[in-house]
Amino acid sequence: MEKDDILEIDLREIVYILLKKWYFIVLCFVLAAGSAFVVTQFYIKPVYKAETTLFLGKEKDQVSLSFADIQVNNQLVVDYREILQSRRVAETINQKFGVGIREFQNNVTVKTVKDSRLFSISYEDTDPKRAADVVNELASVIQKMADEIIQVKNIKVIDTAKIPENPIKPNKKMNVGAAGLLGLVLGVGLIFLLELIDHTFKKPEEVERILGINVIGTIPAFEGGKRGKKKAKDEKELQEEYLKNLIVHNNPKSASAEAFRELRTNLHYSSVDREVKTIVVTSPTLGDGKTVTAVNLATTLARSGKKVLVIDADLRKPKVHHYFGVKNKEGLTNLLTESKEEIKIKTTEKSDISNLYIITSGPIPPNPAEMLNSNRMKSLLEKVKEEYDIIVIDTPPVGQVTDAAVIAGITDGVMLVLASGQTRIEMAKRAYKSLESVKAQFVGAVLTKLDTERTGYYSYKYD
Repeated sequence: MEKDDILEIDLREIVYILLKKWYFIVLCFVLAAGSAFVVTQFYIKPVYKAETTLFLGKEKDQVSLSFADIQVNNQLVVDYREILQSRRVAETINQKFGVGIREFQNNVTVKTVKDSRLFSISYEDTDPKRAADVVNELASVIQKMADEIIQVKNIKVIDTAKIPENPIKPNKKMNVGAAGLLGLVLGVGLIFLLELIDHTFKKPEEVERILGINVIGTIPAFEGGKRGKKKAKDEKELQEEYLKNLIVHNNPKSASAEAFRELRTNLHYSSVDREVKTIVVTSPTLGDGKTVTAVNLATTLARSGKKVLVIDADLRKPKVHHYFGVKNKEGLTNLLTESKEEIKIKTTEKSDISNLYIITSGPIPPNPAEMLNSNRMKSLLEKVKEEYDIIVIDTPPVGQVTDAAVIAGITDGVMLVLASGQTRIEMAKRAYKSLESVKAQFVGAVLTKLDTERTGYYSYKYD
């Protein structure tokens, strides 16, 4: 990862990311806690613990116990613990109850009660009855072996082991709680992992830092018509869907329309030092919003009093005529293939938007790149520069075909359109290098589909 690609996340953005993808946290929590409950309830065998308490007293012939006797008794408890955990006792339990020797030694426990002569024997088993039987047998065994090995008869049973009713483990609440907590951590981790591998632009600062291009416009995401994801049932329905995206004309008071007006203003100040009349609008990939940006920018420029010409130079998948609701029978292709030496400009005027003129693409040619790189194309641009204040040229994505780079080399400036959370940084870098190779003059970048809740660029949002 290059130095410029370092991910920067502030606290507010962290909170936003977590709130936006909260369902990952909930899903991981439910899956983890639910799995823990199912495994604990149905797959892990419950373990029961039986316990007996014994008392270490005095011999029958002893009248009283001295301090030395008490110390001896304390040492005897240690001896009894070792005896009960010995292999000899384990073999006895194995023969009588079928418990494995190692299993028995791992599950038997001998504890002393502090500051007393009481000690307890406990045993854990998945069979509650066997647990009680083993413990009671151990109480009997230790009495016999104490007499046999140490020659003392001072052990008395205080509490006989009863069959336990409730298991000591697994602890369902603890398991489900721990798994739920782990699920929360995994959910948060998953969200940040997805954020880390999401190598797309999110904010204008990232575009400027990584590509080194000034961002002159940030367009909030707005609800427009469907653009090619699903084909409309008929041409009229398709036309209506595209027309919805001319937000500057349809909803001039919206935040998105205001953003396009701000783009118009920034464009003016970005070209103070040099005259910029022909602007190529392109993007790294399909769906970044270049055509939507081109038509809305052209509309705002026309409404400011400038005489604007929009040229649809996307001779592969032309869309400009859809956004303006005009026909596309003749257009740029016809102008470039005419046999007459003198170019006669034929434009379509948008009746409800004054000062706006359109040259549609016309029929799709077999050789778009060659046509756009022709001398006739250069002559056409020189001619329209004399008649119009500004010419906005919509082109195919520069990251996929060379058409945009071809025109960028013969125009005054290039506007690179990037979609927030969609345009991959690698594709944007490739597009930048492609334009840079033809010595294109960048007027700036535009970041579309901006998530206003994340960036805070707008304090309100219009649907």
